[in-house]
Amino acid sequence: MVYVKMNKPTSNDVARLAGVSQSAVSMILNNKPNVSFSPETIGRVYTAARQLNYRTKKQQKVPMGTTDPFIAVVSPTMANPYYSTLVQSIENEAARESYGVLVCDTYHDPHTENRYLSLLSTSALHGIIYTFMPFHWEKVKTLSLSVPTVVVGDKNQSIDIDTVELNSTEAGELMARHLLDLGHKKMAFISTPLSENNLPRFRRLEGVRNEVRSTGAELIVREADRNLVSDKYNPDLEYKVGYEFAKSLAKDSSITAYIGVNDMVAYGILDALEERNVRVPDAASVCGFDNIFPSRFHRVALTTIDAFHMEKGRDAFELLHRKMTLGEQNSQTSIFRIEYKPTLLTRESTGPCPS
Repeated sequence: MVYVKMNKPTSNDVARLAGVSQSAVSMILNNKPNVSFSPETIGRVYTAARQLNYRTKKQQKVPMGTTDPFIAVVSPTMANPYYSTLVQSIENEAARESYGVLVCDTYHDPHTENRYLSLLSTSALHGIIYTFMPFHWEKVKTLSLSVPTVVVGDKNQSIDIDTVELNSTEAGELMARHLLDLGHKKMAFISTPLSENNLPRFRRLEGVRNEVRSTGAELIVREADRNLVSDKYNPDLEYKVGYEFAKSLAKDSSITAYIGVNDMVAYGILDALEERNVRVPDAASVCGFDNIFPSRFHRVALTTIDAFHMEKGRDAFELLHRKMTLGEQNSQTSIFRIEYKPTLLTRESTGPCPS
């Protein structure tokens, strides 16, 4: 019997198969900064590396995912039950297919997100799910050429990756229309920073403004300091934003409706109004977005927009699992999108405008 020793693939083998130089292979696979290649070139290199089962020295040092299948879930914060519930849904679906889940919390910090991207680009993970719109979008797009990636985001984003999305502008319009139908003429919209790395917040405000402008009603907007880019050391940051702004605005009795950019902000608004002896909903209505679990508690009973956390988590993993199992058959030209329509959930925190 003759045994043939198979040599390990080298970067030169990858270069020949991809039709590029060895130095280009090294720079692309090692995610070298300050260099750029076309998406087509990057795709050819990653495809050649997969075909040859080639791994860089950095990748060889990372044991995670080499024997046990793992995926990474990147989240902006676990302090907000919207994201923790979404991640739990992904974990449940992943467990059914025997995948482990590594959760990476960026704390809404672009620098932390960038560090995770560098780590994930040299790991042996099988797939990645982003539970928000990435700040470093180009890096995520490049990484998706080698690692199956799905984004849970906003319909108004034009991206080239499979997405599970909800139209935040329409959600804002639904909420404003509800309050206008109740007769409210002066409203306050309170938000955490409306920065470029959290577009759904801005889209919600945009939707509210669209409806308010069409009726001639008044809208007051209060936005937290944009330097508040991280809630790493302030897990109750969203609640505090709602509380502090509402505490000040409550002095103006002509404001009869408050809109929190999410349910956590709305909880802060509710507490501030209670301290100011402003009865909800008799003297002022309060609403939010996301429909996180506490919002349905009887003592809270918050009017909100359903964000379908569990359903979106399920669909995100199903899309990712499809990409992981199809492997080389998964064409980069095929983009799948699953859209959820925002649904208004009316509860006891909103009522007719007081006369």
